[in-house]
Amino acid sequence: MTLLRFILWSLIFYLVFRTIKNVMSFLTSNKNNPPAKKVNTTASKYKIDKEDVIEAHFEELDSTKSENPKEKS
Repeated sequence: MTLLRFILWSLIFYLVFRTIKNVMSFLTSNKNNPPAKKVNTTASKYKIDKEDVIEAHFEELDSTKSENPKEKS
């Protein structure tokens, strides 16, 4: 029974400690440092020239065909 109480008190202490730590980090980070913007500074792995890019051409779908499915008799 005492081992169970020890585990329970340890768990409660851990949860309280983590909560206090998270609250303190939240309060101090907002006042001192504005959130940093994440910028991708890595170079691309691929060397793509503009001549290699092909423009895509799309066709409009006829909405009347999709609204009236074929009826099965």
